[in-house]
Amino acid sequence: MIGLDFFIDNYGLLLGALFVFVGLMSFVYALGTMHEKGHRLEYYLMLLLIVGSGVGVAFSYNILLIFVFWEVSTFAAWRAVAYYRRAPEIEASTWTFLINFIAASILLVGILMIYNDNGTFSIFDISTVSETAALFVLVGIMTKSVTVPFHVWLAPAYGAIPTALGGSLAGVAENIGVILFLRLFTLSGHGTPAFMEMVAWLAVVSSIVGGGVALRSNKLRNMLAFSTISQVGFVLLAFAVGGLYGVVGGILYILAHALAKSGLFYGVGLIEDVTGEDDLTNMSCMFRLSPVLTLGMALLAGSLVGFFPLIGFFSKLAVIVSAVGHSPYLGIGAIASAVVTLLYITRFYHEVFFGDKCDIAKSRYKRPSNAAVAVVFMLALLSLILGVMFYEPLGFLIAGGQ
Repeated sequence: MIGLDFFIDNYGLLLGALFVFVGLMSFVYALGTMHEKGHRLEYYLMLLLIVGSGVGVAFSYNILLIFVFWEVSTFAAWRAVAYYRRAPEIEASTWTFLINFIAASILLVGILMIYNDNGTFSIFDISTVSETAALFVLVGIMTKSVTVPFHVWLAPAYGAIPTALGGSLAGVAENIGVILFLRLFTLSGHGTPAFMEMVAWLAVVSSIVGGGVALRSNKLRNMLAFSTISQVGFVLLAFAVGGLYGVVGGILYILAHALAKSGLFYGVGLIEDVTGEDDLTNMSCMFRLSPVLTLGMALLAGSLVGFFPLIGFFSKLAVIVSAVGHSPYLGIGAIASAVVTLLYITRFYHEVFFGDKCDIAKSRYKRPSNAAVAVVFMLALLSLILGVMFYEPLGFLIAGGQ
């Protein structure tokens, strides 16, 4: 412990480092793409708040302090979604704020109920969490971490937010809910078996439904939004079934997903900028325009699917093993979610980079920013390096759980 209701463990160190790195990549991406779009001071402030709130949650053991960081994240997301000040962005930001505010109010009631029963906000000193308090807290967690049916704010937010801030939203802010679940219920053991079983099934359903909608989506950002719903559901499943494989696999999956999804978000932003299109059916053959971007997006997509030897393979395998060990039916659900992910990622990648309309000479495509392409490729390369050296983060997390 280091005072001020913060503490350091290996889980927090890995998550904190991850969030800072995603924030740094968002900053570098912005340097190459935001110079024409104004409001840059607000952009950097919202980026700092999103990253700072994620780091604060990763290191805090006080649930009231976690709630404060939670609200900082909500405020930053609200302002980030409204960044361009146009009517659609204002509407999406209002929707984002209202849903998250209502859910946070319910979460706060649950936190106060826990305090009333225990006389403390410290996760280490909480001895009991009533079923009612657990359900109130769960509503907040599921809304922040976009679990069906509390996911409805995410797709409009993804459609409106600037790309670089969207990468930090995907890589940082949407993990805050599942981190609270990990700390309060999984590691501290305050979730009853029936409660954890219910959450596991909600997570499986959310993951499959999110992936199914992503498969049917033609809009790039809509596909990314429902992909995030699916992948965060996978993390929640891991933490709900618990055990060594569940905890370590879930944290590794946060790592894999944050790198892959933020990178894919940056890549999609580049594609929108250079083509002027956001519809899968109206673009193709980006590989001829930027082979480096094509390779980088291939690695990121492969990690999200779970291809060997990328970090997504090892984290997804651990989650599936934990689900199968808990219940064969949950294992089948986890495998079904992984198959759906393969389907929608394959469709996305083929349409964008190898589609039928391959006459680049007749297309009015711009050249993508070299700095922004470098960010995508760096995230992809890190996903590969972490996969090849998976035993390093794995051993670090296992040591932190002992």
